[in-house]
Amino acid sequence: MFESLSVNEGFRNQIETAFNKGRLSHALIFEGASEEIRLNAAIELSKAILCKEKLKPCGICSSCNKVENLGHPDLHLIKKPADSTMIKVDTVREIRNKALLFPNEGSKSIFIINEAQLMNPSAQNALLKIFEEPQSHVVFILTCPSKSSLLDTVISRATSYSLGEESTKDNSERAQKAKEKANELLLSFIKENELSFMKKTADLQKDKQLLLEVLKQMSPIVRDCVVFQSGSKETVSDYPETAKKLSLALTAKKGIMLFETVSHLIDSAEKSANHNLTLTRLSSKFYDIKTQ
Repeated sequence: MFESLSVNEGFRNQIETAFNKGRLSHALIFEGASEEIRLNAAIELSKAILCKEKLKPCGICSSCNKVENLGHPDLHLIKKPADSTMIKVDTVREIRNKALLFPNEGSKSIFIINEAQLMNPSAQNALLKIFEEPQSHVVFILTCPSKSSLLDTVISRATSYSLGEESTKDNSERAQKAKEKANELLLSFIKENELSFMKKTADLQKDKQLLLEVLKQMSPIVRDCVVFQSGSKETVSDYPETAKKLSLALTAKKGIMLFETVSHLIDSAEKSANHNLTLTRLSSKFYDIKTQ
């Protein structure tokens, strides 16, 4: 559990021990690391709770896939509305009503409140009422930079876990891995067929965040390809030679189409769209351009 996330060993061991012994609290607080890591950790735990297989989370059963794609009927992700700066009491009242209902498919209903520090005091007090009379089929996971941003009464009724600080070394190594993978895939796109290309994406199948980072690293390389095709030499990527090869392998029109495709795929990945579908489109859209 949490193997692909940059979380400290203490967090991993504490959560796995509580989960394996059936001692998870009905209310959990995940603090520390980055917003992205906190949310991914909450989703990973949700997979384990709702997984249908013996080894949890298996990552391949229907429940795991639904949680991964945020489409499981028993998983509720609560975020700040786009038109507001906070999570208000009305939202928490809706949560309270949903928490009274039994799960649809699994044994638990899970409510992830992302960036829970954005709940105003009224919302936190409304949530406190749920915590004081917990339903046995409900699990709450609150993510926040620091639990100190929550009311003491909320903290006292939840179990807090620190994911630790983001590791600069881990981030640097991951960024380098994403750069190298982006370059590898673009070279494969130039030289090889679609099947060979797809095989090289296998290590991205279980790591949604790495796929997003790889796509983002592709963008400047493909941008440089378009620049070369326009007659300019002002490159920004770490792999201008790959960009040059791309510019020679594609027409100017196809270069622009490839850049637009990468941009669309990044947008899909950032919006938590179906991970496997995004990965499939990476191959199919690229080779549609190549064969036109």
